[in-house]
Amino acid sequence: MKRTVVKARAFELVDDEGNVRARLGLANDDSPFLSLHDPDGRVRARFGLDASGAAGLAIGDEEGKVRATLGLATDGSSSLALGDKNGKIRAKFGLAAEGSPTLGLQHRDGETRFVFSIAQQGSPTLSLQDEDGKARARLGLAAEGSPVLRLLNKEGELRVLMGLADDGTPVLQFVKDNEPTWSASDAVEVPESEPAEGSEAAVGTEPQS
Repeated sequence: MKRTVVKARAFELVDDEGNVRARLGLANDDSPFLSLHDPDGRVRARFGLDASGAAGLAIGDEEGKVRATLGLATDGSSSLALGDKNGKIRAKFGLAAEGSPTLGLQHRDGETRFVFSIAQQGSPTLSLQDEDGKARARLGLAAEGSPVLRLLNKEGELRVLMGLADDGTPVLQFVKDNEPTWSASDAVEVPESEPAEGSEAAVGTEPQS
């Protein structure tokens, strides 16, 4: 049987009242999308690609607020974001391009306050952030399992470091201008356990809605 091809810029499905319930078309930048509408015309779900080729799904509530998004960026990073009834994103889970997972929890004002991530080599890090989005405390494990706690000032500068060295020796350091001003141990330097590069950025990836 010969196939029939229909070409158009957009397609719309309507109900018995003539209300548009679904639309398949192209945005102003020629990016394709599919949107689903409720009887009052509000978009409740939209799936599409943006100009860069990133894919995204957005789901809205009866008030038109976006409550969940799922996205895949062109660099391979992906994210899931959940919003409250005011449309503010409150939780994000994502994977960076190299595969490092990150979980972020946000205050109702939209500022991230809690970030948990696992570096590519498997080192977990917990980050607590202030109202300006600056990390003020980081607790993590180095690749070999040594625990490290870092306390930072409001400029993001390291001021206190506490942890265990590779051999289990406890270490406590007070730091200023990235140099130790006082140390409770002459043990070897505590290994790094900072979040993997780009791990927090992956959470922030949100599809266009």
